[in-house]
Amino acid sequence: MIWLKQSTAVTVQFGPFLDATDGVTLETGLATAMDNATTGIRLSKNGAAFADRGSATAPAYDAMGGYRINLSTTDTNTLGALRM
Repeated sequence: MIWLKQSTAVTVQFGPFLDATDGVTLETGLATAMDNATTGIRLSKNGAAFADRGSATAPAYDAMGGYRINLSTTDTNTLGALRM
């Protein structure tokens, strides 16, 4: 868990993602799938229904199966828990 300031753009680390087959191999090519409307990252603000991210910036692979995800001020504009 990380603490975010309300209505502030931020980049967060998300992962690690591991291969479903062996549970060990790092998944390094998921950025396109994460930015897709069907398979992408969705957010729930303070228990509301999941919805698409407001940020138009595509996720980027970082290291060790982790990705950098940009959240916009729209993504963080609700006080309370934010679930990705």
